[in-house]
Amino acid sequence: MPITLVQSTTGTGNLTLNGVTSGNTLVAFQSSHRPNSSTTAIAVPTDTNGTFVGGIAWVGATFNAGTAVGITGIFYEVNAAAGTHTVTFEANNSNNKTLCEFSGMNIADVLDVSANARISNSDITSQVTGTTGTTTQNDELVVISLSLAATIGSADVGYTNPVSGFTNLNVVPNDASDIATYHAFKIVSVMGTQSATYNWTSHESSMAAHAAVAAFKGLQSVNTQIPIASLWPILVAC
Repeated sequence: MPITLVQSTTGTGNLTLNGVTSGNTLVAFQSSHRPNSSTTAIAVPTDTNGTFVGGIAWVGATFNAGTAVGITGIFYEVNAAAGTHTVTFEANNSNNKTLCEFSGMNIADVLDVSANARISNSDITSQVTGTTGTTTQNDELVVISLSLAATIGSADVGYTNPVSGFTNLNVVPNDASDIATYHAFKIVSVMGTQSATYNWTSHESSMAAHAAVAAFKGLQSVNTQIPIASLWPILVAC
C-alpha cells in the first residue's frame, strides 16, 4: 500500500479531523513563540480519540534572540481509531498548527530517524533541519517543520517556496505579528539521509530559527512470488 496524504487541516487553535480511517497515522506540527531565553520544549498535544507521542523538537540550552524565539515540534499517533479526532495543542501567544492523516504507514515501529537544528541572534536568510541518519527502508514519509522569529520582523519573510522536493502543508510568511511557519512533506522510495534547507529574503540582526525533520516508515511490500527453483522438484515429478 503506498503512503498517501488522506486529509489535513491548519489553524492557530485546536484542530479537528473527521472521518479518520482506523489504522491510519496522524502527524501534528506546531510552530510556536517563546519568551526570550526560554528552554521549554513544546508540549505533546492531546487527542479526544487517541494518544500522540513523539516530540521531535528542540529543548536544552538557552535559545536567545532579542525579545522572542521560535520553536517547532512534530508529533505522531499510530494506528488511529476511526472517527473524529480533536487535537488540543499547547496554548501560546503565536501558534500555527497542522494536523494530517496518512495511510500506508507502519503501525508497529513507525518513527525511523529525525533531526533538528537552530540558529539564534543571527542576521540569517536560511535554516537547515539538520541531517538524519540513514533511513532503514525504501518507502518512507518525510516531514519538515520550521519556526522563524525576529525582534521586529516582516509581514512577508520572502520564503523560497516550495522547499525543493516537498509538498506544502502550511506556510505562514509573517514573523512580525505572527510566527513565521513552514510545514511540508514528501514521500521517498529509496534509503538515505534526510534533510532540508529553508531559505528566505527578509532578515535583521536578531532572528531565531528552529527546524526539524522526521522520517516515518511506510508498509513494506511483501514479495509473494514463489522462486522457480523451489518448484523444480514438482515440475520434474509431473
